[in-house]
Amino acid sequence: METLFSLILLTVFYGMLILAIFPEKYFRKLSHFNHHKRVPDYLKVSLSTPIFFSFLMGYTLAATMLYFFQGI
Repeated sequence: METLFSLILLTVFYGMLILAIFPEKYFRKLSHFNHHKRVPDYLKVSLSTPIFFSFLMGYTLAATMLYFFQGI
């Protein structure tokens, strides 16, 4: 139970940290679909892709930290 709580807490923490550090314009370049297609500007500002990638990277960091420091 402690491991699950630690994983969730660290995932949220690292995900929010990554989302705060990287500006939106760099995350927009990750999405090839929105960056190179002729779509209106208001559709290019969608934050769902940056939020997904930041929490995915946060989960990866949290799982790595727990693996090495807690020994899952």
